[in-house]
Amino acid sequence: MQLQDQIGTDAVAVGCAPESDSLFERCGWFYALCREHLFHDHSEEIGKSLWDGNDPSPGTHMIELGCGPGFYACRFAEKHPGMRTTGIDLSRNLLTRARTRAAQMRLTNASFHLADVHALPASVGEVDVIVISRLFLVVPNRDAVMQEVFRVLRPGGRCFIAEPVSSARTQFPLSAMWLIAKLTSFAKVPYVEPHRVTTMSEVEFHDLIYSQPWAKVDLQHSGRYQHAVCTKPFAAEKELPAEARSTERHGERVVA
Repeated sequence: MQLQDQIGTDAVAVGCAPESDSLFERCGWFYALCREHLFHDHSEEIGKSLWDGNDPSPGTHMIELGCGPGFYACRFAEKHPGMRTTGIDLSRNLLTRARTRAAQMRLTNASFHLADVHALPASVGEVDVIVISRLFLVVPNRDAVMQEVFRVLRPGGRCFIAEPVSSARTQFPLSAMWLIAKLTSFAKVPYVEPHRVTTMSEVEFHDLIYSQPWAKVDLQHSGRYQHAVCTKPFAAEKELPAEARSTERHGERVVA
């Protein structure tokens, strides 16, 4: 499917989404509800991790990958009018909701684009910060996404990644969307999403993060989530060699 930078803004009624090969198209309204009221809000952790609790520099460009209804893209665009945020997702319905959210908040520094996180278009431009939350639960190729994250970040750029650790808690939204899709459609549609989410163990998460040659990595576990804050090296900065990489956990450096 050819990628598009802008998509239409026709609203879709609850439970009446057109036939699609994605649960996030048919049940986008339910996912948006979960994002707003069920999922953890990492805004405080993001602010502290990426900017040490300070305001980002004017002109900072932040991308939210798998943005869905644009929760973080809108949140940080509102909080920091001097920065620019971009939401990337493959669901037209969720992007429509994200644009509606931004319009209601009267944000002029937040935009949303249809694109595949496995192959980001050149139109994203220079990226200072990338925010990812719960994306790796459903993407088919985690390594390819991490390669794209590293590629599009500018030298010295940083990314914040948060992934849940409990399969039982995390399964509910996906199971509910499968059930809603089944109850609201008489046709059998081959949805691309799996029936079960796949969370990562601490070792799997570590290996995924360190699949790229970051200059610095901070890994932490907090409650039901594991986090990673990664910094891309400058050209003259030495990357972490695979055999000597270390992880910062709660202020301590632990040899991996």
